Amino acid sequence: MDNEEKQSRKCIITRDIAGKLNLDETYVFMCLLFKSDYRTGESHVLRETLCKVTGLKDEDTITKYTSKFQELKYLDKSFVKGYNEEANRISTSITYMIDIPVTNWVRFDSKLLAEDIPNKLKAFLVLLKCLCLNNTNVTCYSKSKIAELLNMDRGTVSKYIKMAIEHDKLVEGDKLFLITDENIMVDLPQQVIEETNKVYGIIRDYCIKQNVIPPPYNANLTSHLLQMRFNTPEDVLKRDMENNKYRSVEDYKYYSLVYNLPVHCKNLPRQINSLQYFIKAFLGMKKEMPVTCRVDMIL
Repeated sequence: MDNEEKQSRKCIITRDIAGKLNLDETYVFMCLLFKSDYRTGESHVLRETLCKVTGLKDEDTITKYTSKFQELKYLDKSFVKGYNEEANRISTSITYMIDIPVTNWVRFDSKLLAEDIPNKLKAFLVLLKCLCLNNTNVTCYSKSKIAELLNMDRGTVSKYIKMAIEHDKLVEGDKLFLITDENIMVDLPQQVIEETNKVYGIIRDYCIKQNVIPPPYNANLTSHLLQMRFNTPEDVLKRDMENNKYRSVEDYKYYSLVYNLPVHCKNLPRQINSLQYFIKAFLGMKKEMPVTCRVDMIL
């Protein structure tokens, strides 16, 4: 990837692509979005350039894909013929006008395109994001249902889920999948950001107490811990348990991050590089979530 493609830029993509575009088509569309004006959707990117950034060898394939995008009304194309002095021939330039959705969309950071993972996996993560609960990176669909909704065979879905887990881009929990790639965006309200600061503070202080270098703060990753179950303030949990109000001792043991850290994270490595360490430690713990902690109600 060149320096341009390593820059950060938020790209909006319609959820409508789920089930309508395959992995290769999705990745071309992602690159086309990055090469367009983020306000107007206008792009003058060359097919040759799209071949270069997507790894496709045939410009005709780019034409085929963009024609499909046009048929699906994701964009429009206009053509202008002119004389190319460098090539000494008449050539046709293409202008793409991408439809920027105002509803039913998800976001990814363009830095996703520069990640050192297969391009099809990048596309799969964006497609999976389209199936997530609103403003979360969580989907409770089974592999079979994901395959049905993405119009893929189950084997392909299983392959990319396994690949995403191996690359630390996805965590499988109890009847849910959580995308942990930081470039798959979650738009966090200020109130949630304040809560993520508290959760991170508990983790940081625990690490320091154990003489461990804590992971860097990441609002999106910390918000996943909130989504899972650590969204009730510790003082409220303790007070309700002691007053036998709403919370039992077992509830406290499950929903308290302060309680769970020394129980499930005893032997920490000398340095923890990512909050994914703690997401993996807690996500597999099985307990039915009460209504007040459902992931779709937190954000």
